[in-house]
Amino acid sequence: MSLVISGRIVPLARNAEKSTFQGKVWIGDDGHIERVTRGNAAGPRSGFDKAARVDAGHDLVLPGFIDLHSHLAYATLPLWTEPDRTTPFLHHDSWPSASTYAADITWPAYAFIEAAPEALLAYAEVRALIGGTTSIQGSPPKNRPLDGWMVRNVEDETFGGDIASTRVLASTLTLKPDVLATRASQMKAGAGFIYHCAEGQLNSIVAGEYQSARKCGCLQKGFVAIHTNALDPGDYAAWTDPGTIVWSPFSNLWLYGSTTDVPAALARKIRVCVGSDWGPSGTRNVLGEIKVAALVSKRQGWKLTPFDLVRMITCNPGDALAGPWNVQAGRLEPDALGDVVILSARAAADPFAAVLAATEKDVRLVVIGGRALYGDAKPMKAAKAAFPSNLTIAGTKRVLSMTQLDDPSAPSSFAQVLARLKQVRDDPKKALDAAANASAEARMAGAAPRLRLALDMPLGKVPIGGLPKNLGEIVVPPIQPLEHDVAFFASIAGRGFHGGLLDGLGKFYA
Repeated sequence: MSLVISGRIVPLARNAEKSTFQGKVWIGDDGHIERVTRGNAAGPRSGFDKAARVDAGHDLVLPGFIDLHSHLAYATLPLWTEPDRTTPFLHHDSWPSASTYAADITWPAYAFIEAAPEALLAYAEVRALIGGTTSIQGSPPKNRPLDGWMVRNVEDETFGGDIASTRVLASTLTLKPDVLATRASQMKAGAGFIYHCAEGQLNSIVAGEYQSARKCGCLQKGFVAIHTNALDPGDYAAWTDPGTIVWSPFSNLWLYGSTTDVPAALARKIRVCVGSDWGPSGTRNVLGEIKVAALVSKRQGWKLTPFDLVRMITCNPGDALAGPWNVQAGRLEPDALGDVVILSARAAADPFAAVLAATEKDVRLVVIGGRALYGDAKPMKAAKAAFPSNLTIAGTKRVLSMTQLDDPSAPSSFAQVLARLKQVRDDPKKALDAAANASAEARMAGAAPRLRLALDMPLGKVPIGGLPKNLGEIVVPPIQPLEHDVAFFASIAGRGFHGGLLDGLGKFYA
């Protein structure tokens, strides 16, 4: 079904990235944008006679936000710190061996990925949606592909074809030189490669991961390096065919007390994106993460503007994906993906400052591939959203269009998802035993295997995948709210290694 969205268009189009105007976005039956028009200019000649129409008035109509760094398997978990630790961790191999890490993070995450994988992924998708996210990276490794995503999954996106044709490769784990050399060859053939790289304090041992990637030929335009906060600014000079880095300032500061040298990367023409990272040391969504980026920029004197920051969650990641996806995301222009977010804004508001100031309460509609999936009741109805169910976010009533992950024709609701997660939380051992029995029964019956996920965080020097001998020892913390709330901000104060900077995040939501 085609869709026409009217409002104050913020297209971030290549030919005029800062332009805004009253107009319309015309999304065809194929889920791609056919035209973006100004004022009352005519749209396409055919295909829109029966289109659904949404009028956003003076609210902002933007490309959907893209989160290029997340870990969906850990989305339900609260912020984590190692009790009594007084110094920042050195690098990504340090904190997985902390004494409380397994019980606080690995065990509860495992309970969900094993006993309720569908509900876990659905929770993570909805958490992204309510912040305006339309594409997200970081779904956990799985035993089979999924085609029932609501939010576009960066590694799994098929556009109706074969996953192999999308050619987005990713690794959280540090790879050996022979594998990196293979990835370099794949990038030369058009693939994208998203790689956790040099995550830690400046000049710590993990900076060698970047040098290994360099020696193996990975510093290409298709290379997306997550973090790189351990690098000396001069290290970026070796990236002569600039690609992309993904900056997660909240997580960097929380764990390491320092973050990526963004100006040094920008000076080398390296594209910078922002990613929310994960529940134990991250924000709820990239709409929150760009606020942290603004706080860091102000403290460091970097002078990143709201326009710069909005680009980091729209056209910058969209351009990084355009090659391997073979389609444009993150921009409202002809032939680009019909992924749109509408944010509340005053008529005279600077659009980019309004995005930076926006919270979950301001997200009025989220459209992916021309389908309205989340928003206020009125625009959801106007967009002819399927399978509507009610949801309350930050005290505001919203509507969610949700189906079962394995069956896009079967309706679901967030209440059902939450009920399943709470069932696992109430008795993890019982849920895990039931999942093991179900898997065994499926094998014996020759049926299709259950969906199974795997945790994807770095192993470090000490394996973190082990479970207690008695599964009854697993304690799952309360399922976290989807939005940034008072309890989230309260959990920041006096914890982590940010020197108080992250305490300022709550002011955006006051």
